[in-house]
Amino acid sequence: MECTDMTQPETSEFGKSCRNSIIFCSLMLVVAIIVAAVLPAKDTASSIPVVSASTETENEIAADFGVMIEEAGFTATRAVSGDEGLALYRQPSSRGAVEWFYLHVTGNRDITMAILEEAEKNNIPLSLAFALAYTESRYNVNAVNRNKNASIDRGLFQLNNRSFPQLEEDDFFNPAVSAKYGMSHLRFCMNVAGNEVTALAMYNAGTTKVRSNNTPQSTLVYVGKIMAYREKLDRLFAEEVSPYFDSSRQMSGISVAFLGNRKFDR
Repeated sequence: MECTDMTQPETSEFGKSCRNSIIFCSLMLVVAIIVAAVLPAKDTASSIPVVSASTETENEIAADFGVMIEEAGFTATRAVSGDEGLALYRQPSSRGAVEWFYLHVTGNRDITMAILEEAEKNNIPLSLAFALAYTESRYNVNAVNRNKNASIDRGLFQLNNRSFPQLEEDDFFNPAVSAKYGMSHLRFCMNVAGNEVTALAMYNAGTTKVRSNNTPQSTLVYVGKIMAYREKLDRLFAEEVSPYFDSSRQMSGISVAFLGNRKFDR
């Protein structure tokens, strides 16, 4: 009996010690499992690049514009000196044929003559000049577009009131005035850009945005429309006008008279 009474406390203390050890080991095991589960997940997540949508504003691109136009299939350079339309327009005997062609394109003599004269003064390919006017206003001298920044684009070449503050409101709707400033501005853009496609982008979005690689995506669509319409004009010109003369020679009056009787289907 005395032996029993002496060993009971020892057994009790041993049991408590075992329980404490088991509890401690269990806790350590749980901690180890949690750490093992968390650390790999952090390593994996850190290896994946994350792109924040806030780094780009809507409709803006960070890529170089030159890369974009190449991917879209546009040609960035084109020799102005070899433009057939300009060459023929500058020859007195063939000028009538060029006027005839573009008169049937626009359906309005005042618009046609205004674009032809200013394009020639600024050494701009005729098909490019007419394609720009078509894309901007559909040859509508009364076209008006109100922008989100509260500025207004008006007229044949959609001149912006903030870009041309010297113009009176009626001036914007005058095709001769619109062509004068539209063509001179395009020439400025072509001189800065060095090629026609980038110049068109500058005409639409502004030189600052294009040169800083913040060209709106909508501008690429805009340029595409101009180039597509221009190609159509060049193709029709080659079909309707070019076969009747060699652009390096004077066109005969007989050929001009014959062209005047041709029907042109827009």
